[in-house]
Amino acid sequence: MTDVTVDVVGELPDTHGEAVALPFAGPSAVASFEEVYRAHFRDLSGYCAALLNDDQLGVDCAQEAFTRLFGRFRTVHSPRAWLFLVATNLVRDEWKSRSRHRDTVKALSARPVTSVDAVDSSLLDAVRRLPPALSETVLLHYFADLPIDEVARLTRRPLGTVKRRLHEARALLHIAIEADR
Repeated sequence: MTDVTVDVVGELPDTHGEAVALPFAGPSAVASFEEVYRAHFRDLSGYCAALLNDDQLGVDCAQEAFTRLFGRFRTVHSPRAWLFLVATNLVRDEWKSRSRHRDTVKALSARPVTSVDAVDSSLLDAVRRLPPALSETVLLHYFADLPIDEVARLTRRPLGTVKRRLHEARALLHIAIEADR
């Protein structure tokens, strides 16, 4: 076990041997976080891995839950329960993401394949540089030729959000194309 050095702020070694500051924590808070981590990480990552059927993603969810706990450690009264609640929410988010992905792939595979070769390569490059939420919306609406209400249903976003994203994307694409000229 590595020695834990504590100053006024408090430090806890991370997995790479570097010190990590625990804001406003004294020696007992640092030791307590380390104890909670050692006591519950294996169970939490196993729980997540079993729910997701993916060992690495289970570890990632557990790490994220501990990262979120780290920021509020002094205010959480039952760390184990809090960790499992956060991890469960992270797993649910992953399930929703997988479901959206499956729905999108299913909808796109049902559409006839159209050639993207006719699309200007500079336009396609500009779409790829958009933020992910905007590029997804543009690709589904303009390239996959899905109606706006279908894009809203597939991405599980309100119709107004999809319209706003298309508006923002068109403005950014206009700026990008003008800059390329």
